[in-house]
Amino acid sequence: MHEENERLAAFLDAVCEPLFWPPYRRRVRRELTDHILSRAALLERSAGCSHAEAVGLAVLAMGEPHALGLRLRRSRFPLRGLLLTLLTCLVWTAIAACLLYLLCRV
Repeated sequence: MHEENERLAAFLDAVCEPLFWPPYRRRVRRELTDHILSRAALLERSAGCSHAEAVGLAVLAMGEPHALGLRLRRSRFPLRGLLLTLLTCLVWTAIAACLLYLLCRV
């Protein structure tokens, strides 16, 4: 029982590492814990796994923890993506303006 708790805690720590906002980090940790334990209970009933095996399989099914944490951060705080999109639009607008200037000047 102790080993799967440590494995679950290590997984949750790795997922929450890229998350900067503490209230969001706590919410993600709570929701992932509930999800993993629910999936483990289902595996125990349906596949006949022990609790430790079921928790291990449920954790493995979640995927790579750091990548999951990064995806969660991007989904919650898409500001960086929005800024890059805005910058790209500004660059293309400047290019279009230069082309129009050159074409109209001739």
